[in-house]
Amino acid sequence: MTPRERVLCAINFGGPDRIPVHRYIFPGAFHRHGQKLVDFLNSLPDDFGVGPVTLPERPQAEGEIEYYTDDWGSKWRRLIGYTTGEVVEPVLSDWSKLPQLQFPPLPSPEHFEAVRANIESTGHRYFTWGGGGSLFEQLQWIRGPHNLYMDLGEDRAELHELADRLVDYRVEAIRGYLAAGVDGCGFSDDWGAQDVLLISPRQWREFFKPRYKRMFDPILEAGKVVWFHSDGWTLEILEDLIELGVGVLNPQHHCMGNERVAQIIAGRVCLRSDLDRQYIIPFGTHEQIVEHVKEIIRLFGTCNGGLILHGEIGQDVPFENIVCMYEAFAEYGTYPLDWLD
Repeated sequence: MTPRERVLCAINFGGPDRIPVHRYIFPGAFHRHGQKLVDFLNSLPDDFGVGPVTLPERPQAEGEIEYYTDDWGSKWRRLIGYTTGEVVEPVLSDWSKLPQLQFPPLPSPEHFEAVRANIESTGHRYFTWGGGGSLFEQLQWIRGPHNLYMDLGEDRAELHELADRLVDYRVEAIRGYLAAGVDGCGFSDDWGAQDVLLISPRQWREFFKPRYKRMFDPILEAGKVVWFHSDGWTLEILEDLIELGVGVLNPQHHCMGNERVAQIIAGRVCLRSDLDRQYIIPFGTHEQIVEHVKEIIRLFGTCNGGLILHGEIGQDVPFENIVCMYEAFAEYGTYPLDWLD
């Protein structure tokens, strides 16, 4: 079974040979652990074609504040080398500037041709996706978070205009990726705080859900996969995302209760797990990490697929805990799951 076949079998409940593993390592973890982390990751199976892993360049300055301007024209503040930061001067601070607002150029035909060539160069060995981008977060970055929440509260006509224009922009890029032959498109909007949705479910359904549908529909019509990431508490909208046709959901399930989330999505849509990175992965014992991995497999991975294992690794995770997590993935993630008997 090729890595792509394994991933698609997991997504489509088609019976993979083992649970595929998706890796995401923050630069700070590489800076802490160095070459031994690189060597360890390169010893693991690569289900998504990300390797070989190399040591990222350490920032020239650490712990210092820097400012930069993004492609949309908003000014950001961040810690050098470690964070994306926060918007401090949004490009559209005043609605009077809306008619003059210029979006960045769409990806070029050469970009999409390079995507196609990369797929063909591997014999389509790996699951590939195009960037669907964000909606909620991009609106925050254009308007500034405070302004956006006020706009939503006032139901500003200008916000509807901006959001529709952004969706049109996203859809055009999505169609380019689909034409290039990707397996799906990935979206990322962080919708939750620790224990609450950032806006009311009613407002989410009225303003954002129809616009997500416009972005997702071309992907679904092409028979491809919608992959949706969202940090924080999203319990109230999980059912809506399934209804919209999301094929892979990547919520922070632990903060909402793993069993509660499983009752909604297990067996219906594939979970890309987000193991508890607040407590268990950085600070837990090896026994706690193993039991956490087994719990996620038991809840989400016993439906002939339906699970992609992932645990985000930050600077605060000891090397031994990283090894423990990936070893647990390998030991308990191979089908059939005889250890459950």
